[in-house]
Amino acid sequence: MYVIQDAKITKELELDGRSCVEVAVEPARMGDPSLLLYITGSADRSLELHRIIRNHHDLTLDWYNDNENTAFEDATEIAFENRVDLLAEQEKKQFMQSLLSYGSMNQDLRNRLFSQK
Repeated sequence: MYVIQDAKITKELELDGRSCVEVAVEPARMGDPSLLLYITGSADRSLELHRIIRNHHDLTLDWYNDNENTAFEDATEIAFENRVDLLAEQEKKQFMQSLLSYGSMNQDLRNRLFSQK
């Protein structure tokens, strides 16, 4: 299971025609990649993990931060896999619970995705 050391909202954007909030996540375990998560809100006011980007960048080599860089890998389809002790959907749910319980992340995401603009 991926353990979150730090998570912060970086921007709001539209992705695949949906309003999203980008969240940058730093791992607690050495060797795990940093992540960019794209969270959307659904009609029933739940939060959904829309896309996951693994960030393998090395600031000494990749001194610019852009998503065109090869250090960024779309991991949406492969981030959660079935294991003997845990199904992929259960792992995804646990990860989302961990993210939403990090600081005020749950409320911050809801404020950005569901507030009247």
